[in-house]
Amino acid sequence: MKELDLHGYFHHQVQLEVENFVFLNSKELPLRIIIGRSEMMRNLVEFTLKSNNFSYNIPVHNPGEIIVLS
Repeated sequence: MKELDLHGYFHHQVQLEVENFVFLNSKELPLRIIIGRSEMMRNLVEFTLKSNNFSYNIPVHNPGEIIVLS
């Protein structure tokens, strides 16, 4: 599974990075986005995915990642 690790990214970079990653790899779903423990990072990624009509899941066993499903 391809993954994007957002550790080290600034909040203002998140939307563009997530959109590029998901659109460039949309034929290879599912995708993993590592967000870490930042609530702000989670909110930014979720907003970006919802805005682009992607469905996703946050695993109960690891809330520091988001799995993009479709």
